[in-house]
Amino acid sequence: MLQFPTCFSFRLLCVIALATAALHAPLLSAVADDGPVARVRPYAENPRYLAMDGVPFFAIGATHRHSWTPISRPAQFELLQDLDRLAAAMARIDSPHVRGFVRCLPYDPMNHMHDGPVDPLLQPWKRLDDGRYDLTEFEPAWEQRLRTFLDAARQRGILVSLELWDDWSVTRGIGGAWDPGPGHGWHSHPFNPDNNVNYDRQVLPHTTRACVSPFYETLPAANRDPSVVLGFQQRYVDHLVKLAGNYPNVLWNLSNETRAPLVWSRYWAEYLRQHLPAGTMIGEMPSTNRRDGGGECDPDLNPLTLATDDRYDFVDIAQAVSSHGFGRDPARQGIGGAERIRQYQQAMAEVGKMKPLVVSKDYLSIPAGGTAVLWSRMTGGAATSRFHRPYGKRPAADTDFQYEALERMGRFLAGVPFWHFQPQADLVAGLPQASPGANAIGRAGREYLVQLFGGQGGQVTLQIAPGRWRVVLYEPKTDTYLGPGGQAGQRIEVGDDPLVVNVPDYDETAILHLRRL
Repeated sequence: MLQFPTCFSFRLLCVIALATAALHAPLLSAVADDGPVARVRPYAENPRYLAMDGVPFFAIGATHRHSWTPISRPAQFELLQDLDRLAAAMARIDSPHVRGFVRCLPYDPMNHMHDGPVDPLLQPWKRLDDGRYDLTEFEPAWEQRLRTFLDAARQRGILVSLELWDDWSVTRGIGGAWDPGPGHGWHSHPFNPDNNVNYDRQVLPHTTRACVSPFYETLPAANRDPSVVLGFQQRYVDHLVKLAGNYPNVLWNLSNETRAPLVWSRYWAEYLRQHLPAGTMIGEMPSTNRRDGGGECDPDLNPLTLATDDRYDFVDIAQAVSSHGFGRDPARQGIGGAERIRQYQQAMAEVGKMKPLVVSKDYLSIPAGGTAVLWSRMTGGAATSRFHRPYGKRPAADTDFQYEALERMGRFLAGVPFWHFQPQADLVAGLPQASPGANAIGRAGREYLVQLFGGQGGQVTLQIAPGRWRVVLYEPKTDTYLGPGGQAGQRIEVGDDPLVVNVPDYDETAILHLRRL
């Protein structure tokens, strides 16, 4: 039995030189209009992960704001604030295998519940003197701000999830999922006929629905011709492709929490495929139904369906593994999310086509539980892990926590060849009686990470191959290595019997790192 005494802990002391973003070697090559560029792609040797120029990486992120605010709210948010802070964190981690990750919704969904009134507000479309928009004209200031943001992300080696559509803004309004009132959601959306000069209520209603919003009924179908609104939707997508299509660090995410029909998602996946440069990664983020991971409105628009659909190069599973499905308990989120990831990856394995599963936002982004959830995406088998905006009463302190947590995770991953890993469901044979469960990932017979939840110590039984192993126990929340040997760990000879590790109590979550010598 391998014993970690409860009375002994060793704290890792890290001396980190502060590096500027300019000194951080960029992941991404410069944008080129006249030749091929190396784009972010699934890692060829293990497509669960992402790679650039053949170098696999795990993407992590933190933020102090919503995904649309850097572009649409110039008076409230400094454009490069998050990018500079994230780049500095990546420079301190200093690994080609750990990269920063941000989301970007280019237009404002008119969700002011968290931020209050916004003035001025930048939308992609030109706003006329009467307050309405002209959907045939685009706003130059918005274009410049988006380009500046994307240029800065590329220069800093940061991965961007660029979202095409936002569901909240088209399904919240009169007759919708709920009505946030004037000035919010569909009430103020530029495509609402009351807010543009291009069509009226006879073409598209000023009301909406919780499911299958009229905004989603613009495609041609057996019983209808395509709406004239589809032309304006295509015009916007074409313009976005023109502005952002050549950035090799961009994942094209069709929607934010979509409740649309599957046919809508597939239409835009195919449309982008025809218009974006070859090799560009296209994916989708379904809104799930909080029960079995199915689509919230169309049961077929869910991660399991998209995972085996060749139209999509990745799936954003953020909603399927979040508190929406598993509640606020971090252990339930982490363990339940990992089980879903295994389900999706098993389905992909059965058809012989693996793709990355992206988590672009996690709502549990505060000190109470945030560390466990952040790590659980990696130990569950996802390609990314990223905090959502702070939601507590101390947003600045919560954002500080986010960056501290992701740096600890990044420094740890810098020494782990995770790109060879896959979930190891049969590794853990026994846990302490009070344990809610564990996640395990690794390379069979070579190296493993086991994430423990709940804080309760006791015996952990592992089915690993005979041989000499190094065993390290790390407590991410306090950046502490527990037990004799500290970060160097202990060496132990494993025979034919399972390895039993006696783990002390820990704070929230702990990582067992096992490497065969």
